[in-house]
Amino acid sequence: MLTVTQLARKFGISRATVLYYEQKGLLKPSSRSDNGYRWYGKAEIDVLETILAYRSFGLPVAKLADLINRKGGVEQKRILLDQFSALEK
Repeated sequence: MLTVTQLARKFGISRATVLYYEQKGLLKPSSRSDNGYRWYGKAEIDVLETILAYRSFGLPVAKLADLINRKGGVEQKRILLDQFSALEK
């Protein structure tokens, strides 16, 4: 289990970025301690890795929820194809 700061360091991003993804509903901690610390496990680490991969393709945060929540759907394929087309231009 990792804290927000540890998770951010692991991926080379800011703590604020992790909290921003949480605010947008993309990443949720697996638990919170009594002192309010957020704890992230393997599943959350995998989600953050996916978020960062999509962001590296230039996908806007607004489209990430659809991609993360609809694994392998037609909409997911359409969003990715549209983005790749835009990148080629």
